[in-house]
Amino acid sequence: MRTILLPLLLLTSLILAGCGEYGKVEQGRTVAYDKEKSVVYIVVDSNTDVKKQPVYNIIPIHAYTLPPAGDDRGQEPTPGLRLSLNVDKKTITMYNPVTKAIEDLPFEVVADNENVDVRRQNPLVWDAATKKAKKFPKVDAANKTIEIYSGRQKRLTTIKLSDADFAKYKEADWDAGDDVRIYYKEGPTDKAPGKALRFMNINKTNINAR
Repeated sequence: MRTILLPLLLLTSLILAGCGEYGKVEQGRTVAYDKEKSVVYIVVDSNTDVKKQPVYNIIPIHAYTLPPAGDDRGQEPTPGLRLSLNVDKKTITMYNPVTKAIEDLPFEVVADNENVDVRRQNPLVWDAATKKAKKFPKVDAANKTIEIYSGRQKRLTTIKLSDADFAKYKEADWDAGDDVRIYYKEGPTDKAPGKALRFMNINKTNINAR
């Protein structure tokens, strides 16, 4: 048995020595993306329990330079400033790029529909004519309302904000940015972005693809 275990232990030591320091993983929501420089900016998810809802609340935001195009780089992320929507508490959580802070905005519920699944082609969120999902959020500037669909919660909700809160953000800002996962060894600093060795766009990755 010793003659078998010793070579195995030596092999394991060599493998670990060759690998060097292990990297780290961060996951968060995209709030900005510099396409020209391939730099993604995220609000990091502090919830490490994948069975629970994410909590995007770690700021300052973290910036990472994406790896070159290839197997280690997923699809480019689409940014948005909406971090979460809590219909029960009647608050929408946004990242404010001007103040560089996270803020909770109160709202009135105009309409609320639960168990709305786009994968089952629910007509509230599915366009039968084009056979595509409808585009959300839908912003009504005249009435200061926003119709938001959460695929994770399977919930379609129309909210109404105050004039002051509604005016803080542009139409595209009310969308939720893509969830992304980053593997890195060199993290971000105050002077430079971190370097992503692997980048996954969770929202645009088909985990069933072979």
